[in-house]
Amino acid sequence: MYGSRSRQVCMTCHFFRHHPGPECIPLLTCHLHQGLIAHGEHLTHRCSGWTEDLHRQRGWAPEAA
Repeated sequence: MYGSRSRQVCMTCHFFRHHPGPECIPLLTCHLHQGLIAHGEHLTHRCSGWTEDLHRQRGWAPEAA
Protein backbone atom coordinates (compact mmCIF):
# COMPACT_ATOMS: atom_id res chain seq x y z
CA MET A 1 0.00 0.00 0.00
CA TYR A 2 1.13 3.52 -0.62
CA GLY A 3 -0.13 7.03 0.10
CA SER A 4 -2.72 8.44 -2.26
CA ARG A 5 -4.51 11.72 -2.75
CA SER A 6 -6.80 10.29 -5.41
CA ARG A 7 -10.27 8.82 -4.98
CA GLN A 8 -8.77 5.33 -5.40
CA VAL A 9 -8.25 4.60 -1.70
CA CYS A 10 -8.98 1.39 0.21
CA MET A 11 -12.45 2.48 1.30
CA THR A 12 -13.64 2.63 -2.32
CA CYS A 13 -11.93 -0.60 -3.37
CA HIS A 14 -13.82 -3.79 -4.20
CA PHE A 15 -11.66 -5.74 -1.71
CA PHE A 16 -12.26 -3.43 1.30
CA ARG A 17 -14.45 -4.87 4.07
CA HIS A 18 -15.76 -3.41 7.32
CA HIS A 19 -16.55 -5.87 10.12
CA PRO A 20 -17.70 -5.35 13.72
CA GLY A 21 -14.91 -6.58 15.98
CA PRO A 22 -14.68 -7.21 19.71
CA GLU A 23 -16.70 -4.69 21.73
CA CYS A 24 -18.15 -3.37 18.44
CA ILE A 25 -14.82 -1.79 17.44
CA PRO A 26 -14.74 -1.81 13.62
CA LEU A 27 -12.15 -3.97 11.88
CA LEU A 28 -11.09 -2.89 8.41
CA THR A 29 -9.83 -5.67 6.19
CA CYS A 30 -8.54 -6.29 2.69
CA HIS A 31 -9.86 -9.51 1.16
CA LEU A 32 -7.13 -9.44 -1.51
CA HIS A 33 -4.29 -9.35 1.02
CA GLN A 34 -6.26 -11.32 3.62
CA GLY A 35 -5.26 -8.94 6.38
CA LEU A 36 -6.22 -5.97 8.51
CA ILE A 37 -5.92 -2.36 7.40
CA ALA A 38 -4.43 -0.01 9.99
CA HIS A 39 -6.83 2.59 11.42
CA GLY A 40 -7.05 5.61 9.12
CA GLU A 41 -5.10 4.08 6.23
CA HIS A 42 -8.33 3.14 4.42
CA LEU A 43 -8.82 6.86 3.75
CA THR A 44 -5.34 7.66 2.41
CA HIS A 45 -3.83 4.45 1.00
CA ARG A 46 -4.33 2.21 -1.99
CA CYS A 47 -2.45 -0.67 -3.58
CA SER A 48 -1.77 -2.01 -7.05
CA GLY A 49 -4.71 -4.42 -6.63
CA TRP A 50 -7.28 -1.60 -6.27
CA THR A 51 -10.47 -2.21 -8.28
CA GLU A 52 -13.86 -0.56 -8.66
CA ASP A 53 -16.93 -2.75 -8.52
CA LEU A 54 -20.17 -2.00 -10.34
CA HIS A 55 -21.91 -0.37 -7.37
CA ARG A 56 -19.08 2.06 -6.76
CA GLN A 57 -18.79 2.90 -10.46
CA ARG A 58 -22.37 4.15 -10.12
CA GLY A 59 -21.52 6.25 -7.08
CA TRP A 60 -22.63 3.96 -4.22
CA ALA A 61 -20.21 3.08 -1.41
CA PRO A 62 -22.03 1.65 1.65
CA GLU A 63 -18.86 1.77 3.76
CA ALA A 64 -18.80 5.55 3.40
CA ALA A 65 -22.42 6.03 4.51
